[in-house]
Amino acid sequence: MAANKIDRINREIEKTREKITEYQNKLKGLEAQKTEAENLQIVQLVRSMRLSPQELTVMLQNGAIPGMTPAPVLSGADNDEQEENEDEE
Repeated sequence: MAANKIDRINREIEKTREKITEYQNKLKGLEAQKTEAENLQIVQLVRSMRLSPQELTVMLQNGAIPGMTPAPVLSGADNDEQEENEDEE
């Protein structure tokens, strides 16, 4: 009787492992689809700006994106101070 219970549990373990593998593969596929969709969206956005390759390079090097204000750049000392404040909380 105990052997039957162990066999049943082992079968359930094996089925669960198979499901885990199936879901991991599904997750990898979905992540790849998401990355591809994000890349397509970026390409469409860049193309809609109608910039020459040189203009795009300059824009990316300067960190300027039309219509957006750049985030303030924090110095290293400011970052250390902010981290210390977060650690204290």
